[in-house]
Amino acid sequence: MRVVFCLFISALFLWISPVYGQDLSIGLTDLRIEQRVDGGFHLFIRKKPDIASVLLTESTRDPALLEDNFAYRSPEWNPINGDEMRVLNGRPISREQQLWSLIDSSPEIHDELGEAFHIYIPYILNFGSENSRHGEVYVVNGTYFNIRAFSLPYADYRGRFRDNPYVLEVTQKPLEGPPEGNYMKDTVEAFTKIAADGRGELVWSTGHEDLVDKIKAILDKEPDRSLDLVLCLDTTSSMRDDIDPVRKLLIPMLEQTVSRYADFRIGMVLYKDYFDEYLNRVVPFTRDFAAFQRSLNAISVSGGRDIPEAIYEALYEGAVKFPWEGDTKLLILIGDAPPHARARGKISKTMVDEAVAERGIKVYSIILPQ
Repeated sequence: MRVVFCLFISALFLWISPVYGQDLSIGLTDLRIEQRVDGGFHLFIRKKPDIASVLLTESTRDPALLEDNFAYRSPEWNPINGDEMRVLNGRPISREQQLWSLIDSSPEIHDELGEAFHIYIPYILNFGSENSRHGEVYVVNGTYFNIRAFSLPYADYRGRFRDNPYVLEVTQKPLEGPPEGNYMKDTVEAFTKIAADGRGELVWSTGHEDLVDKIKAILDKEPDRSLDLVLCLDTTSSMRDDIDPVRKLLIPMLEQTVSRYADFRIGMVLYKDYFDEYLNRVVPFTRDFAAFQRSLNAISVSGGRDIPEAIYEALYEGAVKFPWEGDTKLLILIGDAPPHARARGKISKTMVDEAVAERGIKVYSIILPQ
């Protein structure tokens, strides 16, 4: 299974009349936005004759006009906009300042839009400076943007400009096609580190065809002693095709595999994300495979409006909410999306690492393609 994150930008308001005879408007039909496996969003803006550059900024402004309306910046250089020049107060901003504005003055050819500006939007944006109002914005479903269109290149305010505010809306939908190699960069990095810090391994799965086999391969590596196993399972919409084989094949595989263990218990943490049906849901340890099968059958696959999921929250629940007793303690993370780059709640990766280390739990990560 491959998953495409279908992204929409909704208009807040649009001016119909041109600004001083120049058309600096950007309508819904002038925009395309994609989420790719390299992380972040790729925004394409149709190049109109009067628009020479575009810049992403905050979408609101102090009504009293006492505070600046800041441009958004990337925390680090990127190959899309990292080398784009920006002019401020009549002078180019020095590249030595490493202020990577989300700006484009050099359009490219887009399959649908024709000539188009291209802006890469990372998940975390910076704005302002230490001497004024400043901070960062975490880009999620519902984030507000302003696309500022300029009559001059390099976002030069000596010409005319116009604000075009929008809101980002994200929906996960399945896409037909081969999944091989379609792993999200942020997920690979996060899952690799989670497994390494948990003294386990990163395991690559191609999807529903081999997911249960990958779980079996992990169990086969462990000694024939008493074993406690907890699966941390992503249950957002992008996992729909991967959950079905777990329902059908997991228990038959376990019935053939666990007879060699002196004792075997299995539990599960189902996770989604903030503002979904649930953040996480704990299925307690059991030796009763029939009871566990009923829990598998009851899984609801839905939600996941933006890309990152509540992974650290699920791992922490897996570590602290179970009475771990087995000689071997395994926690297996299964998903296709990364954790939040900035914590949205109280749980951090450091808390997860400390909890699993304290209890002697080994953590494996199984990454699925998108």
